Amino acid sequence: MKKVGLALGGGGARGCAHIGVIKALREADIPVNYIAGTSIGALIGGFFATGKIEIIEYILSQITWKDVMKYFDPVIPKRGLFEGKKVVKLLKSVLKDMKFTDTQIPYIAVATNLLTGKEIDINKGKIVDAIRASIAIPGIITPAKWNRKYLMDGGVVNPLPVDVVKKMGADIVIAVDLNHSYIQNRRYAKGYQKMGKIAGWVMPSRPNILDIAESSIFMLQDQLTKKNLEKHEPNYLIRPQIGQTSVFDFHKAKKLIAEGYKQGKKIIPKLKKELKM
Repeated sequence: MKKVGLALGGGGARGCAHIGVIKALREADIPVNYIAGTSIGALIGGFFATGKIEIIEYILSQITWKDVMKYFDPVIPKRGLFEGKKVVKLLKSVLKDMKFTDTQIPYIAVATNLLTGKEIDINKGKIVDAIRASIAIPGIITPAKWNRKYLMDGGVVNPLPVDVVKKMGADIVIAVDLNHSYIQNRRYAKGYQKMGKIAGWVMPSRPNILDIAESSIFMLQDQLTKKNLEKHEPNYLIRPQIGQTSVFDFHKAKKLIAEGYKQGKKIIPKLKKELKM
């Protein structure tokens, strides 16, 4: 049987849709032989590769807006607005000290070397460390130190790692793109300022530094994804309709998971036919 690879793109909270796609594949008994993820794709991919996908689904499905705020730890903005220690603590509570050698499915987390601008495909060491590096959104979450290097979000160089999955050995690549409609559907949320200063940064009623950084990053990633897809075309491209969702909208997880599941189901009949199932 042909080997199936899953390429999970970056996009903050929109990555909850990855869980829905994975649910659709598992429900249909589609085997996934390789996983590569960027940013939130690395996070969800890591949980899937270690057999912990149900746990992260449960955690995200229970999160409220106030819970989201608890996981962000503002710092004096020298390297980023948030330190990321609370997120790491959450990851470690589930993944512990699991290493890449402990995964059930071969897995790669894509990051970017801050000094050289080169892509770093992490497949060794502790999984939590790799995820922390991959989710370091420039200007928002501080860079991570990894093997004497400073790493940041893999989306800077490879927002949708189709080529990485192919190099791993996949014959069939399923790619999940989260950024294709972000900008054209972008709108500013209202009424969150009453919840505190941090909420006002994350969900502004008008552009602020965090909103500008987020929009700029995902504009660039959308364009880079388009160019990369021209070079490395996946067999199946899934694009959940979640364009207006902000990078911090984890309290919308249930709807995002449902949308990913809906879009994932659409490819199942053709995929099963190709796999001769």
